[in-house]
This record gives sequence, structure tokens and C-alpha cells, in this order.
Amino acid sequence: MGFQVSDKVKKILFGLIGLGVILMVVGIFTQKRYLFPEVHDDYHLTVISNFEGYAGDTDYQAALTDLKKEVETALGEEYVVTIDDKSGVCTDPHHDHGHDAEGHDHEGGEETHEHEDDHSDHAHHGPAVVWHISIAHAGHGEEHSEGENHEGGHVTEEHADHGSHAHVGGHGHGTIPAEELASKFESGELSVKDAENRRLWSNLLVNGFFFFGIALGALFYLGLHYATESGWGVVLLRVFEGVSSAIWLGMAALLVVLLAATFGMNDIYPWMDSETVNSDAIIYGKGAYLNKGFFWIRIIAYFFVFGFFMMWFRKTSRKEDEEGGVEHHFKMYRRGALFLVFFAVFSSTMAWDIIMSIDTHWFSTLFGWYTFSGIWLSGMIMIMMVTLYMKSKGALEFVNENHIHDVGKWMFAISFLWSYLWFSQFMLIWYSNIPEEVTYFIARFNDYKYIFMGMFAVNFVLPMVFFMSRDTKRSAPYLIVIGLIIFIGHWFDVFCMVMPGTVFAEWEYGMLEIGMFMAFLGGFLLLVFKGLASAPLVQKNHPYLQESIHHEF
Repeated sequence: MGFQVSDKVKKILFGLIGLGVILMVVGIFTQKRYLFPEVHDDYHLTVISNFEGYAGDTDYQAALTDLKKEVETALGEEYVVTIDDKSGVCTDPHHDHGHDAEGHDHEGGEETHEHEDDHSDHAHHGPAVVWHISIAHAGHGEEHSEGENHEGGHVTEEHADHGSHAHVGGHGHGTIPAEELASKFESGELSVKDAENRRLWSNLLVNGFFFFGIALGALFYLGLHYATESGWGVVLLRVFEGVSSAIWLGMAALLVVLLAATFGMNDIYPWMDSETVNSDAIIYGKGAYLNKGFFWIRIIAYFFVFGFFMMWFRKTSRKEDEEGGVEHHFKMYRRGALFLVFFAVFSSTMAWDIIMSIDTHWFSTLFGWYTFSGIWLSGMIMIMMVTLYMKSKGALEFVNENHIHDVGKWMFAISFLWSYLWFSQFMLIWYSNIPEEVTYFIARFNDYKYIFMGMFAVNFVLPMVFFMSRDTKRSAPYLIVIGLIIFIGHWFDVFCMVMPGTVFAEWEYGMLEIGMFMAFLGGFLLLVFKGLASAPLVQKNHPYLQESIHHEF
């Protein structure tokens, strides 16, 4: 039989899950404003005006007061409006970059082009004044964070209430002319909706995608190993299989989030809201791809293909153990190559569908590759950790320091691949300064700066400094400590992919985040060890087994 973990380890993992659930519950009920609208109901947005003047002018202050009164009148006595004018005046009349071609502020239907023209007038005549508005329930009196003035004159609508969704500009990428603000509230086009538990759903998406990616990264390397007929890693193939067998945990979490979004239980994906689609020309233009029917066809295809190949590889490798010969080896060789074809396409489109479509206006041709590299690296780190743990318990007798060194080299190499793709995506978008693209990074620099840059530093600098040496790639203490730090760094990578587009500037890292990560980690490891216990640790009839046993470097 395979590797059996002790009852003590099982108790620790179940305890990790239990503690994680407790922290999640405590985090939810001590931070009620993320779940219960009667406790906290606020709304943040940014408007742009063509007012010609300066912050100290009497007329300027009068304009602010008039706007405040207009919005309060439109909303009624239930809400209190505050306006932050720290941003002052943008004196370059063309600093707005136009916003002309796409038209981020539309009402929908036949009036779309009319509003594009109106919006273009606002954007091009006179200096652009940026005002940040906070709308709070009159009975609560809580302080609300002020909006940030996005650089480059590209002013975006910000919904910091974790549930408010204005049907203008689409989920964080719309500019609202100040002159139209009150009328939009009166007509119902803008609304202050009750707060939803978007933070909870966002964390479920982060952890579901992260742990699904770990298993998928291991499955990718398993298919790559078979397709290339590699010999060195045969003694580790059961570990690859064990880690990939935990794919069901992340898959289940993602299904819950996506089903909830489809049936309106969360609004993580703005393109799933028909009102937003009809009022936003950019999202409407992507409707051939981003629609619920075609989306679910793709999601089902991803999960079916990945689940099928994971189970088929495990089943066929066991048949090889029982029957011997090379027939099953060549079957896995052919199926491994076929899997890579599917993976090459699906790994990118899955990243577009589940992650990139959160920021529906934004796109990057490198995003799929960038996400894939993070998935692969996280999978290799998990393979390394499980291998070192099993070696410490006397299992995997044929695995030597040369195999450990090779896995360490993969960790080192993929870290540089990830860093290259991260920087390439950032540099090209940041320095081209196209409004529709650069807003993605502006939001992360404004509101997630230390996590965003710290995550890059950890995932790039640590491998470069500590894994450059041959000896450190053979040292279990180095591999464990540095590997765990990089592992957590890539969790924050997924965090930065999701949170700025869902909870915006109002993110927190507390018991909810820690607890959910712990629960997922404990559940994932239980599934991994269950997979490792279900089959012998060595594929005894693999034709390259002896080559792997005597592998030296």
C-alpha cells in the first residue's frame, strides 16, 4: 500500500480545519459591515466636472455645496453625503485621455451614442475637476475611507461598500460627470444597494483558485513528464499523482462561487448583471464571449477535462503496476501529449474567465501565461514539501538528494519565469499608459501597494538570492523555509488578482482570510495524503524506474 500518515497528523489537519472555521466565523461576526446591510451601508464613487476654477475660489466651494445638496435631495434624508475635494483641479484639459472611443458612461439601448457624445464633451472642454463622494446611512455615523485619485486623469467609479453596484461604467471603470450625478440617482440608474457579503465570496474565490491551481500545477507536470518520457522523476510520480488528486477541493469551491454569481447571490462578475451589460458599451461588446451560457460551457469543459486526465493517469499507472509491459507506458505518453494540448488552451482561457473577467473592462494578452506560471510554481512547491515530509518519515526510499535538487531547480526556474511575465505585463501596460489598461495597476498601487510590491519582491528576490546556489537546492531547511514563504507569496498574488476588483479599496486581512486559508490548507493536505495512501509509492513496472533510482547530478 501507499503512504499512511499517523493518527496524530490527521488530528492536526482536522484541528487546522476546525480552527480555520472558528476564525472564519469569528471574523464574520466581528466584522458585520461586510455581511449585514443594517450595520453598515455606504457608497463611494468618484466624479469628474468641467468646473473652471481653483480649490480656494468662492465659486468652487459653492459648486461643491450645490452638488452635495442635489445628491442629498435625490437620495432623501436617509443618507448623508460628504465630498472630498483634496484632488483639486487637473489643469490639463486633455489629461483625461479622452475616454472618447469606448464611452464608459452609458445608459443603454438606443441612447448609448448620445451619452457617448455627452461624456466626450465633459472630458474635453476645460480643466477636469476630480471629486470623491462618500454616501453613508444617516443613522450610523461611521467613518468611511476616502476615494483615491487615480493617476493619469483616468478617474474611476469606486464601490467600496462591497455590494453597491452602480450601472454606470461597469464595476469600477466608469467616469461619472458631476452634472449628471443627481439625475442618475433620481432615475435609479445609480443606487445605493444593501451591502452584500462580497468579501466572503472573494476569499472563497481566492482560496478555491489557489488550491485548485496547486493541484492543476502538479497535474501539468505529471502530463509533461509522461509526454517527454523523462526518466529522472519516476520515483516521484506517485507524489505528483497524490497532489493532483486534491483537485476536487478547489474545483468544488470554484463551483460554489460561480454558481452563486450566476444566480445573483454575489456580484463579483459585473458582466453577469444584465443591467450593467445593457448600460456599458465595452461589456456589451464582449457579450459574445462573456455570457452565462457560453461561460458555463467553458467551465464544465475545464473541470471535466482536468478531472478526467487526473483520474485516467492514476488508473493507468496502477494497471501498469499490475500488468507490466510497455503498453500502458506508451498510452500515458500519448495521453500526456494530448493533455498538454488541452492545458495550453484551457489554462489561459480559464484564467480569463475566472479571474480576468472580474475587471471586465481590462485585458492583458500575458495574463494567461502569468497565471499559469504561478500555478506551476505553487504546485512544485507543494510537491517539494510533501516529498521532504515523506522522506523524513522514512518513505520514498529511492528518492535521493539529486531528485530533491532537480525539484529545487524547477522551483528556481519557474520563479524567474513568473517574475519575467509579471514584469513584462506590468512594464508594457504601465508605460504605454492606455487608460483602459493602466487602471488595473493604478488600483493595486493606490490601495494594495505594500502587498502588491511585497509579493513581487518575495516571489522574485528570495529565489534569486537563496536558490542560486547548488547546495541550497539540496538543503531541506532552506527548501522548507524559503519554499513556504514563496508559497504564501503566491497566495497573495492571487489575492491581488481578485480583491482590487471585488472589494476595491476596502480590503482587510483578518481572521476571515487567515481562517479560510487554514481550512483550505488542512482539507487540501488531507486529500493529498488520502491519494498517497491509495497506491504504492513506486511504479514498479515503469520502464525507466532503474534510470530514476540511479539518477545523479
